Amino acid sequence: MLFAAERLMTSCHLSIDLVIGDVAITQGKSYWACCVDPSSYLVKVGVGLESKLQEWFQVPQDVVSPRYDPDSGHDSGAEDTTVEAPPPYAFLTIGMGKILLSHGSAALTSRDPNGCTVPLPPRIGICLDYEQGKVSFYDAVSFRELWECGVDCSGPVCPAFCFIGGGALHLQELVANKQERKVTIGGFAKLD
Repeated sequence: MLFAAERLMTSCHLSIDLVIGDVAITQGKSYWACCVDPSSYLVKVGVGLESKLQEWFQVPQDVVSPRYDPDSGHDSGAEDTTVEAPPPYAFLTIGMGKILLSHGSAALTSRDPNGCTVPLPPRIGICLDYEQGKVSFYDAVSFRELWECGVDCSGPVCPAFCFIGGGALHLQELVANKQERKVTIGGFAKLD
C-alpha cells in the first residue's frame, strides 16, 4: 500500500486533505520537525513550491496525478523536456507506523533497489536548503538521515502535509525562524 501511495497523491476513492504552511521560505536553511500519529492511514510530509501546491489542489477531483496536463491526454510526463529539473515538491510517505524510503535513501542498502519501509521514528525532521535546492528528512531523535532529494526553489517554498484517508500530526514551529521572546520572572528579564 505504501508503494502505491508513493506513486499516487490523489484519488477519487479516498479523502485527501492538503495543509500548506503559512510560512513561505525564500532563502537560507530552515528546519522544522513533526510527530506523525503512528495510527495514521497515509500521511505525506514535505515541501513544495507554493504556486504548484495551490495549483495542484485546484484541479478537478477526478484527476489522479499532480503532473496532469489537460492538453496532453495523459500524465506520464513523456512530453517533458530531457533537461532534468528538480520536482516542484518532495514528500516522505508515512503510513501505519512505517516510512517508505525511496531508492537513493541514505538508509537503504544496495540490496534494496526499489525501496523499503522502516519504523516511524517518534519525530521527523525536515531541513530545506533553499540555495542548494534540496530537502533532507531525518529521524529527529537520532539525527539519522532518512532521505534527501532535490526540490525546485525558483519561488517561495512552503512546508506541506498531505493526509490521505485520515491521519494526525503535531508540528513544531520552524527552528530557523524562531524568534527570541523576552520573559519576565520576578522582575528579572530573561531571553527565551
